[in-house]
Amino acid sequence: MVAKSALVAGGTGGIGEGIVKVLLDGGWTVFVPVRGQETGERLRAYAGGGDRLRIVKADLSIREDVAALHQRIRGETPSLGLVVVSVGSSYYGYSLHKIPQKEWERLISENLTTHFNMQHEFLAQLHEQNEGTYVTLTGPEADFAHPETGLMSILAAAQKMMARVEALETSGTGVRVFSVTSSRPIATRARGEQGGPDWIHPEELGHYVEALALRRAPDCDEPLHVLETRSQVRGLLKLS
Repeated sequence: MVAKSALVAGGTGGIGEGIVKVLLDGGWTVFVPVRGQETGERLRAYAGGGDRLRIVKADLSIREDVAALHQRIRGETPSLGLVVVSVGSSYYGYSLHKIPQKEWERLISENLTTHFNMQHEFLAQLHEQNEGTYVTLTGPEADFAHPETGLMSILAAAQKMMARVEALETSGTGVRVFSVTSSRPIATRARGEQGGPDWIHPEELGHYVEALALRRAPDCDEPLHVLETRSQVRGLLKLS
């Protein structure tokens, strides 16, 4: 039986908040790391969840913060059934050879070091438990190259490769690792009415992630999942 405790890194973002809400509505206890109190309060106002929403201050780019976050969660729940990582920042408008080194280092930290820190603590815990699901949400840039967006493609491709390798390394265990990518932008609340009619909503992505954890999604033995359209996702999950 899946332990219904989850950690959503990036849970205060436009995509993450929808995932948090779905999990809370599904009866999960959800831990969300935040850098500042204000973002945690906004998430609580949107997602509800009462005392099942646990807001914990942590900077995921700092190794010691992630270790402290891990100890805090271990003190409050005996096991984790689901870890979702939806973190990173964007950077456009520069050719690769013109990116300032300071920005290169910042983007590496925010898009790769954060993922390494999370895996080092929480994927390790899933291995200790010999159960649980680890999901990385990966940007569609991983699969295409375009001028002046190259750094984001490199980082997204690296995140996807990390998930592929981890999935191989968990083979034969009770731990499952996935990379989930939407080929279109996500229709977040911040985008409002700008989204297209078949853009996937954050809550629908949340239902898909939950279905992976509960082994109710299609192709649950495949580590890479690419979601194309809103109608496709709703059809796969039989959402009314």
